[in-house]
Amino acid sequence: MAIPSDREQISKQDHELDYVLKKYGKRQTQDNREKLSDALDTFRKDDSYETYLRADFYSYVEKNDALSDLENS
Repeated sequence: MAIPSDREQISKQDHELDYVLKKYGKRQTQDNREKLSDALDTFRKDDSYETYLRADFYSYVEKNDALSDLENS
């Protein structure tokens, strides 16, 4: 298995969190970043996802409506 590129991985860096918030039409606030970070923690604990790639997280968000509590733009 090839090592995933940085582009395929997701992290908790502010610029990364802001990108995801923007993608889903959410405000780029500290509160939203903290809630998104919590959603990432929950995603990583979910045994139904074997990898922690960006595409997997997007699937998780959409399947679980994981960002519904965040403030919209």
